[in-house]
Amino acid sequence: MRRYDGVIFDMDGTLVEPLLDFQAIRRELGIAEGQGILETIEAMPPHCREAANRRLLEYEMDAARRARPLEGAAEVVRRIQEADLRTALLTRNTRPAMEMILRRLDVRFDLAWSREDGSIKPEPDGVLRACRALGIRPERTICVGDFHYDIIAANRAGSTSVLLVHGPLPAFADEANFVIGALREFPEILGL
Repeated sequence: MRRYDGVIFDMDGTLVEPLLDFQAIRRELGIAEGQGILETIEAMPPHCREAANRRLLEYEMDAARRARPLEGAAEVVRRIQEADLRTALLTRNTRPAMEMILRRLDVRFDLAWSREDGSIKPEPDGVLRACRALGIRPERTICVGDFHYDIIAANRAGSTSVLLVHGPLPAFADEANFVIGALREFPEILGL
């Protein structure tokens, strides 16, 4: 009997190259290191928030236009789907950037949600809502991402967390249930 019924993927840095320059975004928008960009923008006065959101969208669309799928990303997703596991994509990115990247990946997920679709990582709500929408239980769901927020959201939802690392292990790596160095390693965790 298989252990999982569904897989929830992050997008940037998990399925496509991580091209968003978060340091540059923080510098330009006056956001302190360690502060969530979206959370800080949301707390800005309305006139500042509108300008910051416009500039963030420019960064995201530029990165989406240039991003290339990570090696084997589409094949891994298709292999998981062929094994009859449900698939979802949850990203903190904006919907227009997500849709551009999904066209380039040429894969379809059972659901794909951007930040416009509700609560975002690190909150577990997106994972929990996705599980309900897919008809699967969180404890039989595995979430893969490359950032601390991905791991926090999965763990808080009661799902299995997988950290995809690009380079040295980050300080939070021990919070993940599994750590992989390439997406092609992921199917083995699923027993595929």
